[in-house]
Amino acid sequence: MSVLPSSRATLRVSAHGLWRRWRARLLAPVEHDAVIANVSDGGGLTPRYAFMAVMSCGIAILGLLQSSAAVVIGAMLISPLMGPIMQLGFSLCVVDFRMMGRALLALLAGVVLALGTAMCIVWMSPLREATSEILARTQPTLFDLLVALLSGLAGGYAVITRKGEAIVGVAIATALMPPLAVVAFGLATGDLGVAGGAFFLFMTNLLAIALSVTLIAKWYGFGMENSPRHTAWQAIVIATTFILLALPLGLALRDIGEQTWTANQTRAVVTKYLHARNASIEQITVVRSGPGYAVDLVAMVPAYISSAQNDLAVRLAMRLPSPPSVRVRQTLEANDNGRRDRADLDGLRLSVNALSAQTRHLRGELDSLAVERVHALLGDIPAEVMLDSMQKRIVVTLPPQLRGSTPPQAPVDEPAPPPTDDTVATLHERLSASIPGWTVEVVGLPDPMPAATLPAPTAATSAGPASP
Repeated sequence: MSVLPSSRATLRVSAHGLWRRWRARLLAPVEHDAVIANVSDGGGLTPRYAFMAVMSCGIAILGLLQSSAAVVIGAMLISPLMGPIMQLGFSLCVVDFRMMGRALLALLAGVVLALGTAMCIVWMSPLREATSEILARTQPTLFDLLVALLSGLAGGYAVITRKGEAIVGVAIATALMPPLAVVAFGLATGDLGVAGGAFFLFMTNLLAIALSVTLIAKWYGFGMENSPRHTAWQAIVIATTFILLALPLGLALRDIGEQTWTANQTRAVVTKYLHARNASIEQITVVRSGPGYAVDLVAMVPAYISSAQNDLAVRLAMRLPSPPSVRVRQTLEANDNGRRDRADLDGLRLSVNALSAQTRHLRGELDSLAVERVHALLGDIPAEVMLDSMQKRIVVTLPPQLRGSTPPQAPVDEPAPPPTDDTVATLHERLSASIPGWTVEVVGLPDPMPAATLPAPTAATSAGPASP
């Protein structure tokens, strides 16, 4: 069924009418003059703006040095840079060069104050290492541009519809102050690579937000009085800026994607190779090195694999687009059988030690009982008893009174004769018979000597003293 030309014209007129009525309803609640005045007041260079710029960047650099995401988010919340950026976007939309100059002056002053504050803190800080929070802001990609674009649209909408609370979320999403603090860290430490990457991220966020605000302001009817020449100039500036930003950011995103794919493929090949040999990955890094990649692997292996580096180089060359350089370091670890054997040996050693301690304790008790048995057999003889349980040998040393001196229990006027060889032999036989299986020695035998005799009493002695 064909549509008549008159019907087509009617449809076009109706669609155009609907569009105009929708635009009128969309733009009706927007007070253009009030919005412009609000943007101009919030984006100027004031003492409050300068103070907040210094505080925000100071908090940001402290959070970055400590690698504290919470502190960095706090710095985003008080970042005052969104005001001048919003003013810059609206000035591009309405082609107000005076407003643009004020916005650029405020941005330049805020950047200088923030850089100076952060660099002083870095110089005074003992922490000079690039943390993960710092390194995360040195490699912007196309995703960062998209985030800034969407955030700028949301921020412009919040300003135009007087929903100022949404600006806080925009400031967090774009994170203007932390990249600027990373730039200061790179300058203070002399790391121009870190400073350059962070500055590129900062400029990406700044320009993307400003141009997004320009687009959303144009949508809501700002700058409608501009000439066609101004409109064309705006379109050229916006398109050129986004293209210039998108090209390097897109290449960076491609490189990151390629590196991620290479790292995943490398890990898969290495894991399969090591798993077949009962080994595992302890640490692996894949970084770009010239036209290709460099793989650094630390593997935990049960036994040294002499061909591991060559084998992995061949396998990775077959999987990856270009052969990487491979470095393999191996750390020996015990396998499951070895660990079980070691555990068994440790348990056996503990059992042996415990049994040895019990044996020593029992031997000591037996020695004490044997010594007591010998003393019981000796009776009142105070001899010295030495016992060697390992050789089952008992040595009895006689005291001096049994070697020819007078025993202490004998009266002084009636000395007992010293023991003879027969007496000591009898003692030796009695001890040997009472303690079978032991070697008994009795030392200190007295030498043979005649029995002591007293002189015969004389008559005078027996009769008493002589009479005078």
